[in-house]
Amino acid sequence: MSFGLTYSLLFEVTLLHNYFLNSGEDTYAGMPAAEKEKMLQKFNSDSFAVIKPTVETNIRLRNFKMAFKPTKTGFRVYIKVKENDDINPFIKVPDDLKLDFIIAINDYQFENYTDLKFVPEQLFLFSNVKPSTEPVTFQYIPDFNENILISNDYLVSEETTAHYISELHAPERQGVFGMISLTMQGDNNSKNVLDNLGKIISPNFKIHFDNRKTLWKYINRKAATEIETNAVKPLTCSGFVEIDPLTDFTPPEPANSQYPNPTVKSITKINSNYYSEIFI
Repeated sequence: MSFGLTYSLLFEVTLLHNYFLNSGEDTYAGMPAAEKEKMLQKFNSDSFAVIKPTVETNIRLRNFKMAFKPTKTGFRVYIKVKENDDINPFIKVPDDLKLDFIIAINDYQFENYTDLKFVPEQLFLFSNVKPSTEPVTFQYIPDFNENILISNDYLVSEETTAHYISELHAPERQGVFGMISLTMQGDNNSKNVLDNLGKIISPNFKIHFDNRKTLWKYINRKAATEIETNAVKPLTCSGFVEIDPLTDFTPPEPANSQYPNPTVKSITKINSNYYSEIFI
């Protein structure tokens, strides 16, 4: 886990999204290992998000001889270590040292294919320490081996949001979707970056978004008709979802009818339901 001769991995954050990793109705979680690897080879988190350290965090990284390195699936932070001890930081790191990273979305269609509700006045927070302004139900950043998909439970209050935004320099405050905030000692040992002796643990945290599922509405402008699926269907970048005209619609459609999959460009919300519109 060493980087060069004198640097070791301090921690890693893995960013995944099922819109890119699922294939049609086949979920990434249910794929064999070889198929998962194939999907990961095509995956790049840069296609929907940019993660960067805050200005203040960049200063802390330099002060403690740390290095921020983007990866195809998120980022890693390395730290300079003592010559003959690759888990002992070269400079002692305080337990309460906090490193913050901004998540900005760079795909305008992200909201269409991501299974979240978006609230402009609130941000998503992924942290190993609960802010004092959050309830006891606060959700901590998942570990890599936890089978957790990001939900609106990670959306923090307006008060907490205002606090984190206030810590940013003015140019950083635009377009913040979320924050990753990691303290060397978390609220519980399983979320620590350093152990009680200040030695490196090298944890891997994971932020795994789910793909949105929508009702598929087929609109025939010429015939002035509309039909929609009985149940929601997944939106994915890869694969194809077969539509059965006899079971997917009420009343059934002719058995020889064919129905294309939608793109993520045309999505509408009616009450609490999301619809993908396909013009045929």
